[in-house]
Parts: sequence; C-alpha cells; structure tokens
Amino acid sequence: MSSETPRSLSQLSVTESAQPSDLSAECQMRLQQIADGEQIVALQRQRQVQLSSLVSQINNEIRSTLELHEVLNSACRILCQVLDCSRASILITESGEQKTLICQGEYCQGDFPTQMGSRIPIEGNAHLRVLMQQSEALAVTHFLEFPGLSEQVRQLAEALEIRSMLATAMWYRGQVNGIIGLHQCDRHREWLDWEQDLLEEVGNQVAIAINQAKFYSETRRQVEREALLRLVTNQIRSTLDLNTILQTVVQEVRQLLDTDRVVIYQFFQNWQGSVVVEDVIEPWGSVLGEMGQDNCFSSQYANLYQSGRVRAINNILQAGLDSCHINFLVRLQVQANLIVPILIGTKLWGLLIAHECRDSRIWQNWEMDLLQQLGNQVAIAIHQAELHAQVQESAAQAQAQARQLEQALYDLRATQAQLIQTEKLSSLGQMVAGIAHELNNATTFVYANLPYAQTYAESLIEAIALYKTVFPNPPDAIAQFNQQSELEFVREDFPNLLDSMKVGADRLKELVLTLRNFARLDEADRKPVNLHEGIESSLVILQHRLRTGVTLSKQYGELPEVECRAGQINQVFLNLLNNALDAAGSQGEIIIRTWHDSNFVTVAIRDNGTGISSDIQTKIFDPFFTTKAVGQGTGLGLSIAHRIVVEGHGGQLHCISQPGQGAEFQVELPLIGQ
Repeated sequence: MSSETPRSLSQLSVTESAQPSDLSAECQMRLQQIADGEQIVALQRQRQVQLSSLVSQINNEIRSTLELHEVLNSACRILCQVLDCSRASILITESGEQKTLICQGEYCQGDFPTQMGSRIPIEGNAHLRVLMQQSEALAVTHFLEFPGLSEQVRQLAEALEIRSMLATAMWYRGQVNGIIGLHQCDRHREWLDWEQDLLEEVGNQVAIAINQAKFYSETRRQVEREALLRLVTNQIRSTLDLNTILQTVVQEVRQLLDTDRVVIYQFFQNWQGSVVVEDVIEPWGSVLGEMGQDNCFSSQYANLYQSGRVRAINNILQAGLDSCHINFLVRLQVQANLIVPILIGTKLWGLLIAHECRDSRIWQNWEMDLLQQLGNQVAIAIHQAELHAQVQESAAQAQAQARQLEQALYDLRATQAQLIQTEKLSSLGQMVAGIAHELNNATTFVYANLPYAQTYAESLIEAIALYKTVFPNPPDAIAQFNQQSELEFVREDFPNLLDSMKVGADRLKELVLTLRNFARLDEADRKPVNLHEGIESSLVILQHRLRTGVTLSKQYGELPEVECRAGQINQVFLNLLNNALDAAGSQGEIIIRTWHDSNFVTVAIRDNGTGISSDIQTKIFDPFFTTKAVGQGTGLGLSIAHRIVVEGHGGQLHCISQPGQGAEFQVELPLIGQ
C-alpha cells in the first residue's frame, strides 16, 4: 500500500464515485479471501496438531507392550476408528522370505468378513508389488479396477467386500517388514492427503514396533527353548518314567512351535511302526496307534534318517513325495511337517515329528535345531529306560530272594523309629511333669502365704484407721508423707491387689493340674479316665499354635469315663491336633466333637484343610509315609497313634476325607477295656 494518507469519499473522482457498489464488492471479496486464507492456515495448523496428537497416541499404545498381536490390533483399532473406515489390517512378511504376507492384526467396524490369519502371496497382487517398491502410501478409490490384479485376487477382494483401499508399506532399515491397509467396504472413497500422511507416519512407528516385538519374541523363544531343554534334561536325570518324559517333550514342543500336532513314531519290524505318543489340538484328530501306521516307509528313507537326516517339508504337495506318502499324510490332515530321527547309537529307534495341519508352513532353522536337540535327548531317555529295564529284569530274581529279609529289616527299622518317637513323647511327658512340679512348688508357696498376707493387710489397715481416729491432726511430716504415698488409695486398693494375686495363683494351679493330666506319668496302667481332660491338656500344650488365629470349636457330648492308658491316649490327641493345625493353617478352623453309644466312645478332630485323596488314605497309617516336605515330618505320628488305639486299646482310628473338603480323624475306644 502507498504511504499517502487515504482519501476521503469527497475527494474521489467522478468516475470513482460513480461505482461505489463495485468497490464495495471488490473490498468484500478481498477481505473474504484474506479470511479464507487465514481460516485455511488455521485449519491446517489444527489438523497438523491433531495429526501429531493422533500419531503420538498410536505410538504410545503400540509401545506399551512387546506382544506383537497387541501392537498390531491396537494400531488397527485406532486407525479404523479415527479415519472411520470399514477395516484396518496389518500384513506381516513371513519369516525367512518375501513372497508371502500373513494377516496378524485386524479391526473391523461393522459386519464385514475377516482376513485375520490369512496367508496372502505377493505374486498376483499388483497393488502389493507396488507397495513393496515405494515408501509413499497407495490410495485406490476403485480397488477392483486396479490394473494387474489376478482373477484370484479379484475374487478375494469381492469376498472381503473391498471397494476402496489406502495402504502403505512399513519399512525398517531398508526392508519391508509388513503392509498396513485401510479398506472401505460400504462405498467408494476418495482418500485425503492428511489421511495418507497419517497412515505413512503410523506405518513408520508400527514398523519399529514390529521389529522390537519380533526381537522380544525371538529372545523369549530362545529362553523357552533353553528352558525346555533343561526341563527334559532334568526329567531324564530325575526319573526313569519314559512315558512321562516323552509326553512332556511332545506337549512342550507343540506349544513352543505353535503347531497343530507333535508325535513320536516308533519302528518295530521291517520299518513298520506307529505313533506311540502325541499332543494334538482341536479340531485335528488323534493319530495314536494304528491310525499313525505308515505303510509307505521304505528302507531308503530309513537309511537317510539313520545317517542323521533332518527333513523340513513346507508343503507336502510341493516336496516331491511319492503318492503313497502324500496319501498317508493327507489322511493324517498334514500339510507340512518337520522330522528328526531318534537315534540310539546307530539304531534308528523312531522319529520326532511336528505336524502343521491348518496350512503350509516355512520351518525356521531354530525350529529344526530345537527339534534335533530334543530328538537327541529323547534318544538318551529311551536308552536309559532300556538299560533300566534290563537291570530290573536281571535283578528280579535276586529281589525275590531278598524280599523277606528286606521286609524284616523294614519292620525292624519301623519298630526302632516308633520306639524313638515314643521315647520322645515320653520325654515330653517327663519334661511337662517336671515343669508342672516346679510350677506347683512355687504356686503352693505363693498360695499358702496369701491368707497371711491378707490378715496382715487387714491389721495394718485397722491400725491406720485407729491412728487417724486418735490423731486426727498428725504432724506436718506425717501428713506430707501420707499425701505423697497416697495412703488412702493404698488402704483401699491393697485388698483388691491381694484378691488379684489369689486369682492368678488359682489359674496357675489349674494350669499345673492340666499339665499333670497330660503327662500322666503315674498312670502307666489302665484306669478310668475323663477324655475331655486329656483333650484340654493337649490343647494347652499346643496353645502357641492356637493363638495365630485358628478358630477352635468344641462340641463335647456327655461322656462316661473310659478305661485306658491316659498318657498314651493323650499322645494320640496331641498328634491328631498337631496334624489338623498343619492342614488348616494359621487362619484355619478346628472342630472337636465327642459322643458315645453302648459300646464305644468317639473323639472326632476335623480340620478345613485341603483334604486327603483316597489313594493317600490307604497309606497314611504306614510307618514313614508322609506328605510333608523333607525335614517337616517323620511319617510316624499317625502310625504310632494307630498302634496305640488299635493294638494297645482294641479301638479303631478312622480317616474321613475328600479332596477340598478337609479331613476328620475319629478315635473310637471301647467302653470296657480290651
């Protein structure tokens, strides 16, 4: 603009003043253009901010996990929702080659077909070839009109209802590791520049995330491979149960390779054999036994595998197999397999085989190495099992001759251990009796002197009262002492103090009596006994365990006295209560019930622990049998209790339990001593 001062309307020329409406329209148009330009700039800035924010959001989501499927599905979901398209999908290049893409991430808005898990060849897909050669996004409004599409691709696009497509290749370090695409299925769509920019930016971030996820997955697989090898090696070292080892191998391999079936094929005669172990997932069928017999296996194949051959068949129809072998694999629903020999020395014992049933598969080098290492471990396990079987067969006769001596030694050991355990319990009784004796002496001394202390206290209180009556106004020194020592309070509280001491002494006497009842050292012979006293004395011994929060419920019935050896029966109660506390835990519940009929008195001790299975119940009274960890149980408690009740008193000791419903032990003692 000129620096001159603008002219007023009166200074305009006649010509100028004759066209006021034109000038007004021109000014308005100019102002509108300026406003539109500013609005466009503002919209561009706003869209750029939104684009950056959206890319940041996607970046944060896909970087929040290292699980590949979570990364891909999260990116597809956000793109599909933000750009309001029908489908977003991510195709990943199959490991080891650039000929096939696998759909491993997808999100659909609406009821549209899915292509999740599909393997899509690049050959015949003209749009994929274009994407693999450029870094920019490819926007296609009329997808079915894209030049170069094969008839098969057109049919697939029609099945997926693709009408428009926006896609970009994901580049990482100069190579394409996948393609991310958007589909519009309900209409044809013109893709905008900012949508293409967004997809390209997201593609760059997803490419990095894919590489990180693949690296993480490979690292995890390596750890899993090493863990599997350690597991199998440790099982071989720790057990000779061949079936357990082989079943572990096929289960772990199938899961680690994420394949449909893993089998172990054993040869018998003339290279005929069958599948002896398998792990398979639905919907694929079992091939155990006769179903897995291969009548096409020839000595030519055997010689190759006997020399250590490992064979990876990516597609059974393209591997040059004879028709007999192809028909056999088709019958097993196999489309690809990986085979390693199981060699014991130079003998071909069998084959370890992974089956891929859902589709063809390109086997990776690490998968071949892993299966070969496991085949070697399986061979070691089989060889050890065979040696063990030979040794067992050789030793069978000697074991039969030594069985009687072994049983005698076992009985001697059990008797010796039971004597030791009984001596320990007897020592516990002696210790308890000694403690009870010492406590009784001290308590008797205190209890005997309490009446005299009470008499003396009463005399002193009377003397103070008499002194206060005779000398109502004592000297200052005495008055000050009375105030400082709170003599009035002492005179009132001293009798209460003596009463509290008497209550404490009474409790000590009761405790001493309970401990003496438990020990029963002076009652080795049978005599009538109150069983409730024995239960209570055992609970006193276990008081430190009951204070941890255990709920104790006593449901005592009216019991007659039972003729028994009280000390031994108390040992039974102590063992059963101790086991119940172990089973119930620190916050568990213990229920003690007693009742009687015309012949027996029954004491039942129940816990709310995990219970005891039926096969374990048949062994719990055997010497040295225990389910506790090493160092936590000798396996003698229930054995001794059973001997005391059954052999020593003519009674019965029952276990009533089911897994998950706790356990109850019932002690039945005859009313008339046996």
